[in-house]
Amino acid sequence: MTAIFKPEGPLFRATEQAGGPWSPDMLQGSATTGLMTREVERLANASGFAVRRLTFDLWRPAGLRAFGVASEMLRDGRKAKTLQVRLMDGDTEIGRCTALLTAQGGESPADPFGKTAAADAPPESGTPPPGFAQRWSKYFQNVSVRLIEGALEKPGPAAAWMRLDVPMVEGEANTPLLQAVQAADFSSGVAQIVDMREWTFINPEISLYFFRPPEGEWILIRSRTRVGANGAGLTTATLSDRQGPFAEVMQAMSFERREAQAQAS
Repeated sequence: MTAIFKPEGPLFRATEQAGGPWSPDMLQGSATTGLMTREVERLANASGFAVRRLTFDLWRPAGLRAFGVASEMLRDGRKAKTLQVRLMDGDTEIGRCTALLTAQGGESPADPFGKTAAADAPPESGTPPPGFAQRWSKYFQNVSVRLIEGALEKPGPAAAWMRLDVPMVEGEANTPLLQAVQAADFSSGVAQIVDMREWTFINPEISLYFFRPPEGEWILIRSRTRVGANGAGLTTATLSDRQGPFAEVMQAMSFERREAQAQAS
């Protein structure tokens, strides 16, 4: 079966299915964050702690090569632990994930001020995006998408169910946490608000805050983007599964006019 990465000794070699939108020879951000998430989840399961926050700093573009994953415990507490996972291209650090894990309690208090949200339409009721939008990247062609609000090809807030249909790592099933993280990287694309013929935008980082573990394969992204001053922006998103919301996402955005970018190159 096709996979995003194939194990190669202690390394993981990116296949052509990992190709991103800017170049088919460069990794999609979801592939980068997904591979680091795999290591975080392995360490979290071994500790018995819950994953509460994942912050990814995406430092350098990554080609279709073999990558190593290095992990370190930054804080090993009784109630909270902090892990660091680094994605390595040889001796070069491509990206880093800082993960907060917390001990799991027996029960949670009731929230007397919480509002009961209406149930979201299921993925079976959604519609796929146009074919040209699905061809945004090689990686994205391996992702099932079902829109229930808005559109990927038009600016504005939107809500879309997503599911990675091939293994992130060959021979392994994609866990709900991995499905959530790989989907979250598309938040800014789901909520894009500019004409992409005139503007480019990147998110050099992404943070996810979990208030319960995700369940199942399908992940709903409901996102919006705000634009500030000097090319800055912020995308926020709520991630849900069939049972309802389970996490919030934040992405720092950077916008640049295509004309200005061409003149600078």
